[in-house]
Amino acid sequence: MAWNSAGFDRWVARGAHGAATAGVAVFAAAAMLAGCSKSESPSASAAASGAAAASAPARAAAAPAGGKLKVGFSIATLNNAFFVGLKSGVERGAKEQGFDLVQTNANGDAQQQVNDAINLLSQGVNALVLNPIDSKAIIPAVEKANSMHVPVFMLDRGSDGGKVTSFVASDNVALGATGAKWIADQLTKRYGSPKGNVVDLIGLIGTTAATDREKGFSEEIAKYPDIKVVARQEGGFDQEKSLNAMTNILQKYPQIDAVFGANDDNTVGAEKAIDNAGRYKPLGDPAHILVIGADGTAQALSAIRAGKQDATISQNPIGMSAKAMTFITDYEAKKDVPANYAWPTYLIDKSNIDSDGVKQYGLWALEVSQ
Repeated sequence: MAWNSAGFDRWVARGAHGAATAGVAVFAAAAMLAGCSKSESPSASAAASGAAAASAPARAAAAPAGGKLKVGFSIATLNNAFFVGLKSGVERGAKEQGFDLVQTNANGDAQQQVNDAINLLSQGVNALVLNPIDSKAIIPAVEKANSMHVPVFMLDRGSDGGKVTSFVASDNVALGATGAKWIADQLTKRYGSPKGNVVDLIGLIGTTAATDREKGFSEEIAKYPDIKVVARQEGGFDQEKSLNAMTNILQKYPQIDAVFGANDDNTVGAEKAIDNAGRYKPLGDPAHILVIGADGTAQALSAIRAGKQDATISQNPIGMSAKAMTFITDYEAKKDVPANYAWPTYLIDKSNIDSDGVKQYGLWALEVSQ
């Protein structure tokens, strides 16, 4: 199915300037035969950020006439291709909008990120864009920006406190639910009804993305009483941690039918563990362990082509973050901006990886290098 950006470019909740806006459309192909589907409900964390945005602080001083807006950007890490994509999109969007961009990389250190954000504020930025490591730890930085009347734009991950002007992310609750529904559909094809043993490799605890994906997955998989989640362990959005977790799980459980990885680093770790244990079976073999992840990384796409990974629920961090930059321009122009904006996801498997729909959605991983 062709992907059309106009089909999802709508706003949800109430904008930072108080204007009610339309619902968000979130694309997520739920199983090989489903193509794309829509969800009109933003994630739980997005709803919380929206409530904060509705009472956003007064506007910061605008840039001098004819001058560039100065935008500060703090990213959680660059040790993951997805975040390299976020950085690329922010840079692209800042160039398109004519911003003076000042960037920092917290390298996975939550306290360093708070310090970096406060340092950016001290440099007189007109807007602050945050991609938090931890949704609680980032609160002091958000509150500091609030006290200085600098609008805060959250990217991919949210904050548990402070006032946020706009939060741009995928609907991670819907993403998790899509993964669970896909597993149920595949097990139904295998056994005639939705049943089997499933492993849930959770993302980085403390992030809104991990919390929401786990919520969506758990709520959806619970609808199938004959599907047993035999193990739930934190993979931490990390290949090595997921490899170790999956290695232990494989030793404990001789029968595993499917694995849900909260991101593709989780799934790559799981795939390595399955290989190392001698339990890899090709697609079509009754003993094949189904593996689905999220993000659409280059490693995931290669693994799908090789038959090691069955599917990924792709995001597009480049498009997502470039879109967030347009909201800064709108905010400074006193236009309505969405409190929450859900970027669509797209389920990619071996049957559609070379399709026009996937090409139109965008294989962002081919545009970044790590």
